[in-house]
Amino acid sequence: MDIDPVRKIREFAELLARSKAALVQAEGELAGRHYTASARGGLVRAEVDHRARLVGIHIDRAAVARSRSGELGAYIVEAVGQAREEARAEYRRLARVGVR
Repeated sequence: MDIDPVRKIREFAELLARSKAALVQAEGELAGRHYTASARGGLVRAEVDHRARLVGIHIDRAAVARSRSGELGAYIVEAVGQAREEARAEYRRLARVGVR
């Protein structure tokens, strides 16, 4: 069994370098992309950038008219959460592919 600490440190440093390169590559590929998700049948839509930062929210007037107290906020949170999760999932997918 090989337990050479210097070799292990070098292997770990190589893994870190590959991981960093994969993250930089994923960031470059995703730059400028936007992800959109909706709630309440499309009456509430949220858009985030490739870093999952909120870019915009569209709330249809019908959503305001049809929502009970507190529901509209829940729909906004749902749409933003879904859009952010899409952006994060795509980033993770690209980063994993690059590390291999």
